[in-house]
Order: sequence, then structure tokens, then C-alpha cells
Amino acid sequence: MTFGIPMRIRKLIGLVVLLAFMFFYALLVMTIAVYRLPEHMGAEIAYYLTAGILWAIPARYLIAWMQIPDEDDA
Repeated sequence: MTFGIPMRIRKLIGLVVLLAFMFFYALLVMTIAVYRLPEHMGAEIAYYLTAGILWAIPARYLIAWMQIPDEDDA
């Protein structure tokens, strides 16, 4: 599922996509925290812990795609 893209280019694409994703994810998390969370320390801690872990799920699949060996290397 590499679409014929060499690993070196996949890593560059993955880096750019991951950085953009992290930037917009952080903005979304902060916006939700400011406008939707109650002013309660326990709720904020639980929210930020959850949000801090959830970004890794889509990043995992992107990094796995970046690490697929090229067809000619196999």
C-alpha cells in the first residue's frame, strides 16, 4: 500500500503530515478545553491525559506506513 512511493519520500510526506496533524490537533484540544471544559482541576487533568494519548492512534498508522520497506529491498 505504498503506491510506488519510495521510503525516503514517504518519510518526508509522513513528517509533514504528522507535523500538520499535531499542530491542528493541539489547536482543537485547546479550543475544546477553553470553551467546553468546566473549571474543575480533575476534569482538566482527565481531559488532557486522554487527549495526550489519543493523538498517538492516528500517528501510529502513519508511522507504520512510513516504515514499510520498498518492494525492491524485500
